[in-house]
Amino acid sequence: MDAGAAQRGRGLGVSAKPTIRIIRSLARSGGTLVGKCIGCMEGVVMLSEVHPANRSVTNPMMQAHDWFGLVTKKDIARFKVRPPSMLQFLALCETRASGLSKRLVLRDWSHLDYVGVPYCEPEFGYGLSEALGDAYTIRTATLVRHPLDQYLSLLGLPVVAQSLDLDRYLLGCRRYAEFASEHGFVRYEDFTTDPDAALNSICADLDLAFDPGYRTKWFDYLTITGDIVAGLGRGSMKKEIVAMERKPADDALLTRFLANEDYQRACELLGYEL
Repeated sequence: MDAGAAQRGRGLGVSAKPTIRIIRSLARSGGTLVGKCIGCMEGVVMLSEVHPANRSVTNPMMQAHDWFGLVTKKDIARFKVRPPSMLQFLALCETRASGLSKRLVLRDWSHLDYVGVPYCEPEFGYGLSEALGDAYTIRTATLVRHPLDQYLSLLGLPVVAQSLDLDRYLLGCRRYAEFASEHGFVRYEDFTTDPDAALNSICADLDLAFDPGYRTKWFDYLTITGDIVAGLGRGSMKKEIVAMERKPADDALLTRFLANEDYQRACELLGYEL
């Protein structure tokens, strides 16, 4: 809707929906690192790995209470008696963040939509947007990574690796790539090469002011879920954002990737070489 249409709508008594901002990324595609950079920017409050299908593992209510003061002890007591819907919980967080002159950013737990294991069966949708879309205008920034690099990194995450089926994983990658290609995306590899340019693009997608001060703050930003324990990921101990060489893959695995049509299509949609 253009500015004139919005103004005319207000004149007719139609109020524009408030905006909520979401970053999408699959597991091991740089979501935590990018989240640290966005989360530490001035005026931002970020809840991490939020999804209506599972609130217990990443516990966004704990994040909202312990890290950001968006939820009070009185709220938690009330929620124990009558648990809120995802919309009710996030609407409260958004209202409280706005009251602090901050913008709420949600880091979507997109893994549940497209891969799922070991928590759920993926439905290949946008669960968080579906939960919020009736009440909010959704601004989405989408992060992608080469499916092979992402898979090799996932193998280092035992809770996922033990249940990970290659063909089902690649189906999820293709479906996610279809979403990304329709809505626009930032490649993790481009982020590690030129963080400022990638973050400027993400901020534009989210309608956030880019804060160059992130450069001195991101490493010490710890109010986030994901690879924040030193040594959990290859880059978790690095204080500089750098591109890293691909982990080695054996010939048998490469052959399976190259023969898979979902892998071929995902790479085509995202502009990656096979």
